Amino acid sequence: MATPAPKRWSRLLTLIGGKDIGFVGKWVLLASLVGIAGGLAAVAFEHLIQLVQENVLVGPAGIEGESSEGPWGWRTALILLVPAAGGFVALWLAVRFSPESEGHGTEQFIRTFHEKDGKVRKRTVAVKALASAVTIGSGGSGGQEGPVCQIGGGVGSAIADGFKLPERDRRIFLLAGGSAGIGALFCAPLGGALFAPEVLYKKPEYEGEAIIPCIIASIIAFTTRTTLTGESRVVAISPEVREALAFRDWRELLIYLALALLVTVVSFVYVKTFKGVHRVFERLSRIPRPVRGALGGFLLGALALAISPIAGEHGIFFGGYALMRGSIAGDIGVLVLIVLIAAKILGTSLTIGSGGSGGMFAPSLAIGALTGALVGEGAAQLFPGLGLEPACFAFVGMGGFFAGVAKTPIASIIIVCEITGSYELLAPLMLVSVLHLMFAAQWSLYETQVSGQVDSPAHAGDFVVDVLERMKVGDLFEGFAKPTLVSENTTLRRALEIVSTSRSSYFAAVDKDERLVGIFGLTDIRRIFHEQAVADLVIVRDFMVEDVVTVTPEDDLNTALQRLNERAIAQVPVVDANNPRKVLGMLSRNNLGAAYHKKLRELKRAGATA
Repeated sequence: MATPAPKRWSRLLTLIGGKDIGFVGKWVLLASLVGIAGGLAAVAFEHLIQLVQENVLVGPAGIEGESSEGPWGWRTALILLVPAAGGFVALWLAVRFSPESEGHGTEQFIRTFHEKDGKVRKRTVAVKALASAVTIGSGGSGGQEGPVCQIGGGVGSAIADGFKLPERDRRIFLLAGGSAGIGALFCAPLGGALFAPEVLYKKPEYEGEAIIPCIIASIIAFTTRTTLTGESRVVAISPEVREALAFRDWRELLIYLALALLVTVVSFVYVKTFKGVHRVFERLSRIPRPVRGALGGFLLGALALAISPIAGEHGIFFGGYALMRGSIAGDIGVLVLIVLIAAKILGTSLTIGSGGSGGMFAPSLAIGALTGALVGEGAAQLFPGLGLEPACFAFVGMGGFFAGVAKTPIASIIIVCEITGSYELLAPLMLVSVLHLMFAAQWSLYETQVSGQVDSPAHAGDFVVDVLERMKVGDLFEGFAKPTLVSENTTLRRALEIVSTSRSSYFAAVDKDERLVGIFGLTDIRRIFHEQAVADLVIVRDFMVEDVVTVTPEDDLNTALQRLNERAIAQVPVVDANNPRKVLGMLSRNNLGAAYHKKLRELKRAGATA
């Protein structure tokens, strides 16, 4: 008889350190498991795309690389109809089984972290893989990286759920799975590890807790992929070109500055075009979504045919890796570069904006490489004496473009260096990336990004705790009036008179030396309010609570809030740290809340000024 799944999980947990997995078990063993699963998922996804490509477009239509160049005739109909059919099928799968599989995967990945507690439905992994394979395999101008990020994130989320980890850990393993997918597919273990924690935010900020599991998962996923496929580079560069990738003359920085300005303009056009096309398709609400996907695919095919007389052997189908290689190799003329930049922007917008399932990562790298090559070719012709190598600018354009448009400067720089195998242009790559990030601060490919952790629902409680822990109870008591102390021997009648003239809800009961002996509140008095016959017989000691929860001026406000919550009370006595029976004042929830909001405003003002 088969062992029930919960028992199998329990035994596995015991093997790796018990149900309280601990630091090593959680961040090393489970992150490694996520890495293996993410690496396998990336390899399987890549093979699935290749299978669809060969059988629905490349073979039947005779497509070579990414171009639609060739004799017109019956294949023309295939170039128009196959992407349309792919768009229809992909949208039908998403609408029918998993709406979150629609569009580019990184957007949903970010939304899942911020808004959905890191939880991914298991069917989403399968539907996203199939819908993306159909979209890209039928010629869609989308990348594999966005989908594999979402797929890997789904794997990480499922593993966290399987081990019944808390919500915070599930979010972290979502990121680890995304890093595993990117690290494996790009053959970029470090860049992949940094991408998922960085892409969540518009400003330069990381999800710090996730770095270690993301690094482990990405390394394991990369190793899994290279072991199975033998590949260690996704953009093959000849040794001659690689040797030419170098920064030699300080005057080149002026050309790279021009490149930073141009990639900023192109990224603005890219983002606005994509969002504009997406809005147009959203307004076609009377048309079923699968039909809208078919329309996007048909227009993509028409665009590919329209540019083929100019673009020749280069085209806009698939992710754009051939365009990256051609740009770096210097195989594309200036006029063709301009046409391909515009066509790739529009083609990607038609594919993903219509609802197709694909990524924006690879097309963005391709557009950046084309833009860099354009600047390099133009500068080489204008300044022949500098001996400029256009391949250098194509290389820098790749990373610099995506760094600003996706708000991932560190990950973009490292990924481009890893996928090409060269770090010789690190200085200009950093310059262009940072400048583009500054110039393009007002727009981003990913609408679900938030400005920083303070704006993320995932960190709402963490930020409150962080702010409260920075403040001491004593910070609130400067200038406070002396508290109202009530003797334990005070009669009920006199206590009612004191309460009626006070704004407090709780009152400290003290002995003859004004030492704290108890506390009572309005609720305690309300129970005996109508006992007028004994109003002069009952004293405070008869109805006060002797077990008093207190705080000292040295305690932080988070500790004070915890003690208020423990007893579900509105006020707590503040006592001297050296004399715990000497009452200094009463701290209320209102005092605490006002101090928190004041501090929050100060932090926001300081952040805005910075």
